[in-house]
Amino acid sequence: MTLETVDTQSNIYYSLGGDYMEYSKPFEILQKSKLSVYAQRGEDKSSIVSTDFFKIDPNLKIELKTEYANQYNAGGDNALIDGVVGTRDFRTGSWQGYWDEDVVAIVDLGTKKFLKDITIGFLEDQGSWIFYPTRVEIYTSDDGVDFKLAHQDNINATVESADASIKVVDKILNRKARYVKVVAKKLGELPEWHLGYMHDGRSWIFIDEIQIK
Repeated sequence: MTLETVDTQSNIYYSLGGDYMEYSKPFEILQKSKLSVYAQRGEDKSSIVSTDFFKIDPNLKIELKTEYANQYNAGGDNALIDGVVGTRDFRTGSWQGYWDEDVVAIVDLGTKKFLKDITIGFLEDQGSWIFYPTRVEIYTSDDGVDFKLAHQDNINATVESADASIKVVDKILNRKARYVKVVAKKLGELPEWHLGYMHDGRSWIFIDEIQIK
C-alpha cells in the first residue's frame, strides 16, 4: 500500500486499527482491516479518512462492458473487486466513475459456487453531479452467456440532497452460479432543479465495490 498527499511538505500518519504510525514506506495489508489516514504539517492536520479492506478470492476476475473515466479509475480494471470500499469523499480515489454511462460489469468466480448474497456500493454527491443509478439489475449465469435476472432495484435518484452519502445495494441470492452481472442504469440528464441542467449537464455514476459472499 502506497500513501501519497498533494502537499509534499506534510507527513502522513496511518493506523490499521491501533495506534497511528508515521508513513515512511509502502506496506502490505494481508487481512480484513480498516485503514485510517491523515496528513499533518506543523500544527495543521487534515481530517481522517478511513477505508475498509477485505480479503478477496485470488481466482476472482471482472470484465467491464462499459468504460470508466480515466481520472476516476480507482486503480484500474480490477477496482470493483480489489477489496477497497469508498468513503463519502470521491476525491480519495477509491471510487470508479462513469460519466453519462451505464455500468455493466461481469464477475467471474472461477468455478460454480453457492452465492449467499451480494452488496454493491454507490456514491451520491449531487453538487459534483454524482447521482445514484436509477436502477440496479443483478444477473447470474453458469456459462457467462445465458444470464438470468436475480434481482432488480429501482431507485429514485432525483431526490434533492445537499450531503454526500453512500447507498449499498444488498441482496440475498441463495443460488449457485459462476458468473454475476451487475448493471447500474444512469440518470443521464440532470434534473431541472440542478444548476447543471441549464448547461445540458449529465450525471456521473460512482461505484466502488462488488462483494459476493
